[in-house]
Amino acid sequence: MEERIKQIINHEDKKAPYTDEQIARQVGVRRDEITLLRHKLQIPDSRKRRQPLLLKEMENLLQTEPGMTSRELTTRLNERGYDVSRFMVHQLRSKMEAFSEPVQIAGDRARQKTRKANQTVTFASLIGAKSTLKAAIQQAQAAVLYPPNGLHTLFFGETGVGKSRMAEAMYHFAIEQQVMKQNAPFVIFNCADYAKNPQLLLSQLFGYVKGAFTGAQQDKLGLVDQADGGILFLDEIHRLPPEGQENLFYLIDKGVYRRLGEVQFQQKATILIVGATTERPESSLLLTLRRRIPMTIELPSLSEWTLQERLSLIFHFLNEETDRIGREVVVQKEVMASLLTYDCPANMGQLHSDIRVLLAKAFLKTIHQEEKAAVQVDRFDLPMPIASQQSTGLSPELPMLKKEQFLFIPGQRSDAGGGELEEDSTQHLYDWVVERYQNLKNQGQSEELIELIVNKELDTRMEPSTGEHEKRSLRLQQLVKLVGDQVVQAVEQMLWIAERHMTLDYQRISYALAIHLHGLLNRWPEANGQHGVIETEHESMEYKVALEMAKVIQTSYGILLPENEVAILAMYLQQCSIFTESKPMIGVVVTSYGLVAKSMVDVATRLFERKHAQAVELYWNDDLSVAIERICTAIQQVDQGKGVVLLADMGSNLLSAQEWERRSGVAVRVLSNVTTTLVIEVIRKCLYSRESLEQITNQMSHMPAQALHQVPTFAAKPVAIVTICITGEGAAKRLDPLLKEKLSTTDEQVTILNASSLSIRKQYKEWLEKYHIFAVVGTVNPMLDGIPFISIKEIVDESGISFMKRLLMLASGMLPESLIPPSFELQDLLYPELICDNLAAATKEQVIESLANRLQEHGFVESTFAHKVWEREKMGNTCLFGAAIPHADTLQTIRPGIAIAALAQPVEWEPGHSVRHVFMLAITETCQPAVEQLYHFLQERENADEPLDLQKLMGGKTK
Repeated sequence: MEERIKQIINHEDKKAPYTDEQIARQVGVRRDEITLLRHKLQIPDSRKRRQPLLLKEMENLLQTEPGMTSRELTTRLNERGYDVSRFMVHQLRSKMEAFSEPVQIAGDRARQKTRKANQTVTFASLIGAKSTLKAAIQQAQAAVLYPPNGLHTLFFGETGVGKSRMAEAMYHFAIEQQVMKQNAPFVIFNCADYAKNPQLLLSQLFGYVKGAFTGAQQDKLGLVDQADGGILFLDEIHRLPPEGQENLFYLIDKGVYRRLGEVQFQQKATILIVGATTERPESSLLLTLRRRIPMTIELPSLSEWTLQERLSLIFHFLNEETDRIGREVVVQKEVMASLLTYDCPANMGQLHSDIRVLLAKAFLKTIHQEEKAAVQVDRFDLPMPIASQQSTGLSPELPMLKKEQFLFIPGQRSDAGGGELEEDSTQHLYDWVVERYQNLKNQGQSEELIELIVNKELDTRMEPSTGEHEKRSLRLQQLVKLVGDQVVQAVEQMLWIAERHMTLDYQRISYALAIHLHGLLNRWPEANGQHGVIETEHESMEYKVALEMAKVIQTSYGILLPENEVAILAMYLQQCSIFTESKPMIGVVVTSYGLVAKSMVDVATRLFERKHAQAVELYWNDDLSVAIERICTAIQQVDQGKGVVLLADMGSNLLSAQEWERRSGVAVRVLSNVTTTLVIEVIRKCLYSRESLEQITNQMSHMPAQALHQVPTFAAKPVAIVTICITGEGAAKRLDPLLKEKLSTTDEQVTILNASSLSIRKQYKEWLEKYHIFAVVGTVNPMLDGIPFISIKEIVDESGISFMKRLLMLASGMLPESLIPPSFELQDLLYPELICDNLAAATKEQVIESLANRLQEHGFVESTFAHKVWEREKMGNTCLFGAAIPHADTLQTIRPGIAIAALAQPVEWEPGHSVRHVFMLAITETCQPAVEQLYHFLQERENADEPLDLQKLMGGKTK
């Protein structure tokens, strides 16, 4: 065998050596045997055997054409018989250059190489240059060519629309048109990196002189010096402080500026300033600076692009990622359709990020396979934000969507349109996948577990680049649906106070506080003293901040919190500090017959954006011992050493707590009559409180069964802001037009009250009788209990404005009604046109097709609904109490409804189980009450051994 292997290798094509798999096929043995024998014979693998010849060929090509790009080099090598990817060529070329002898022109060659690579970012290479971006490009070209040194330019638009790429294209256009020298600098500075330290920002930008501040021991040049003769690109220019903007307009007007610590404007520079901002220029920059930037260009969001342009962009990103992986990539049609149509709030940046996650997940599945195995990309690899949206609005005329799958090959382009994006400098995602895979493999983890772990880490590793203000607004809207706008408004004010003193995980604490405050209001005053004595450190920062937060509740609701409730607020602050170490928590298991448990857990998971509970769904034909075993397994899986709360509906409460403990070996407490409200409250306490298993279950057993949104409301008053300064005449009145402009409000929407800090107390009490005051803005903090204060500085740097916008949206009821959807009862989902009485169907397939068609015909579901129902049927039994309840995920529902069939003859639904009635659910997330009522209706009929009466169920509704 060894001689045979040697013979095969000696006669192989040296440009394309045999892999172990190919040799194994020739001799008729397993690949791993060939690998072992090859190691024994000390023969390198196919890549290493080819590498010396390949390197020599590359060296010859580069000697004749030193400026050849990696793409061109890859093409030439493939023409000469080498089967190589651009990624491999790029790696080998980097090694060659790293170990080559330095020569005198190395620096110039490096500059030339960098510039040649970057020249791909030109106006002509931008996707959309001939249509959507045409007007913007024409403006940018005009700005570059305007004599004598071009027009200073500001790009504005949403996050991720390509502002930095347009700026870079301007730079290369300026060189191409000989407006700037070949070696002109292109300097990039992100003003947001130092926005909270204006002194450091100015020193980075303009430099400083010796003695300008402590530690400034010598003069230092700034980025303006470096950009002299070229372009200075200021990203997020709206984060530049007023002093920095002042320096800029002196530089624009007179070509001079001053370094930090200098009194006079004595430094000189000739630069073209290009800025970028996500804000409207008139609301984000000083008027004096806006007047000096004559060219403002708005870039369209991705939603304004044509489908063909977006398609080209998707192909471009997929080609780019294929080159990085170094393997062929096969993408299924439905994945392409999803990428083409899903809502992408952060535009091209998010699209690129999502495609990288998509490819990384697919790459992970093939990492243990042969090197040449193609990466198969299917819908299961889609990131969650894409998978949760529907792929609609596809154009059948698009040629690329006529194929069922699309092949991408390293070093080749699968789409003729569009130019290259520069390769980003972030950590190589695929290198990370390989490294993480190998680490877990070395720990002895199974392939299945490795895939689950790395997929989870990928989801959290690559976050969409949505701004923090947008993220907070979305979460705020979710909370309003749950607890009402007044509770959320109070929580926002409390967190505004807290975040001035400590760094908190806003997402975690906002949900926890909102639900806690909601429950407190529902049970007050009975809740007073309910928690017993809670130990706390009164001198701790958390407790002192909690006292200030408690004043908001007193102002908003007239409730003076006792010491124990303040201690609970302090506990939340401690638990939600981003520096708090994780701790073992009490586990949660939710069980039910049918669909109820999973839907409850899903609601809680989306709410807290963290999966803590595990759902166990049981079916009427489950063997009792099997059901008990499944629940025991779930209890053991969620236990972290602190015990488990088992939430069970009446049908699934199979054993006592003591028996569950004996069988599982885990401390268990049981809560019956489970509801979504109860699940959310239990999970909240397990995540954020210090209470024991016994304390939580004792409290929850007395929890009133009422919906979370039933918070008492208070009489509405006109919304107002108080502006304040020493006299009440100066800064206070000048703030009026600024606030109205920044908040985009009218006199009818918000009243602005001017006050003097000398008499504010008396006025404040009078105003409270008439107005709902949600903020105080000004030069001095009047320390009004429970009313947040925003300084003028926070108005200028936008942090205060974004906070006030959220409060105003809540206080004035500007949230659309659609954000607070009603929950649906069973009767709300029953329609005469969805009833099929005496349906003549001989098979399960005919029943599903008939009911799905009826739902679609009447506008209840998408066209893909029936397909999704069949996918759900494959996952497990949908029979319950002698009826069948087929359903699909909520994404398929346009409006909720239930199609019902009374069959002329029983139909076998599952092996050995026939049904006479079928309830096909088209539901949304707000249909939980209806699902529970249907469950109880079927259960009561089964227990009473009564025939199902559709007339009784319809409650008088007729066709």
